[in-house]
Amino acid sequence: MQLPHSRTEIQVRFSDLDILGHVSNSYYAQYFDLARVTFFRNISKISERVNPSHVVASVKMDMLREICFDNTVIVDTWCSKMGTKSMTIEHHIYANGELATTCQTILVGFDRETRKSTALPSDWEATDISDVRPPETTSES
Repeated sequence: MQLPHSRTEIQVRFSDLDILGHVSNSYYAQYFDLARVTFFRNISKISERVNPSHVVASVKMDMLREICFDNTVIVDTWCSKMGTKSMTIEHHIYANGELATTCQTILVGFDRETRKSTALPSDWEATDISDVRPPETTSES
């Protein structure tokens, strides 16, 4: 089963801002977490299997431009690589249609009882994003 591409709109809260008036770097991980919830909910819609437990093993993000309070914020999420026990999740954050942040997260299958890594579903395949286009640019500042 090919894993889906997901698109999540994020509401920037006033409390997300730092003293410079843009989203603090400490909130980006929360945006990625919310986007992964959407991603795994979309998997549940196309699979009869319960999503396996997993843990975050690695996060690498690059901030390319600031995100401000009144920006329309969209996070695109997909799986770029599937392994036996791990998967690589990609995120792109767009602010008013412009790429603002990229993130690569490695998730590892996790057995809650043994507290050890476990295999992910063998029929899961990386997402084909060849037809995915960035969200439309908005006129908001």
